[in-house]
Amino acid sequence: MKILIVSDFFVPHYNGGGERRYFEIARRLVERGHEVDVISMGIHGVGDYEEISGIRVHHLGPRIRKPPIRGPLEFIRFMAAVFRWVMTHDYDIIDAQTYAPLPPSFLASRIRGTPMVATIHDVSSAHGDQWLQSSGTAGLLERVLMRLPYDGVITVSRSTASALTDVHGRPPADIHIIPNGVDLELIDSVTPATGNYIIFVGRLAPHKHVDHIIEVFSKLVTDFPDLRLEIVGDGVERSRLKAMVDDFGVGESVTFHHNLSYREVISMIGGARVLVLPSTREGFGMVLAEAGACGVPAVAYRSGGVVEVIDDGENGFLVEPCDKEALHDRIKLLISDDELRDRMGSEGRKKVEEKFLWDNIVEGIERTYRFIIARKNR
Repeated sequence: MKILIVSDFFVPHYNGGGERRYFEIARRLVERGHEVDVISMGIHGVGDYEEISGIRVHHLGPRIRKPPIRGPLEFIRFMAAVFRWVMTHDYDIIDAQTYAPLPPSFLASRIRGTPMVATIHDVSSAHGDQWLQSSGTAGLLERVLMRLPYDGVITVSRSTASALTDVHGRPPADIHIIPNGVDLELIDSVTPATGNYIIFVGRLAPHKHVDHIIEVFSKLVTDFPDLRLEIVGDGVERSRLKAMVDDFGVGESVTFHHNLSYREVISMIGGARVLVLPSTREGFGMVLAEAGACGVPAVAYRSGGVVEVIDDGENGFLVEPCDKEALHDRIKLLISDDELRDRMGSEGRKKVEEKFLWDNIVEGIERTYRFIIARKNR
């Protein structure tokens, strides 16, 4: 197959969950004999074309200085560039992810008659913290994009699939659930960092509720004076969160990290005592699977696809969204009980080996692509 993947960004220039997913899938598709092109936004200081693990990556449209931050004009320029590309290149199938890649890919694929699948990681929830800006416009755009008649939809969890059906009316038969995964060989090759710390990894966005971790941590250090909090990621909340750390008087015990390589992130996860993900919107939570692969238990809010990665009381703990007291108590329990932490870490590794390996997941992607192509060509 000749496959086109459309994504706002791509590794190594941005290591978000969707970008990491596409990279892991794409390089394995290349190994299986397929041709894979990726088109993504231009990056300041990076050429228009690069080859990464056999994947042909084309940077189109605007030049972004600090992914994922970009403005309305940059979105428009990128969507126009995607449309022109699809209209002038031949592919067996197009796989575009939310949000900006979907409209131009859909329109051009319909004009050209090329099969197209939409990869939808998650949808907004009932919480009022889901959008970084222009929430009314963003919510309307989501409702439109979730309803377009794609040839198929790939999503990462039963939770998101249910929302697409129940909230947006998509036929269940058109939705293919293919979870995220991990590369165990890579993870096992990384030496864990050292130290006594808990960790958050992800975008510093409102719905991730990193402020809840900081508040909880300010109480934990009373019982564990040597404990540290490592916050890995960047985003619009960074300045506010740094100010919050100072307000709570824990600045010397909290470190913010960004622009780390993927191996550096895995090293930090691997050395943590507990990974914390208090997110109220999570299609899957790839970092939870990565923590499991490292043998590190997690404490997370019970939201979206998180419940499909964490089995409460087995490989971590789930607490109700925004219940900071329960978040504190579960983290404290894991820090205090070495035997429990080790047992949960072992269970996390076992679950990853059984369900979340990229080498198995790519087979599902390949079957789905072939199914959609065959159905389109009938």
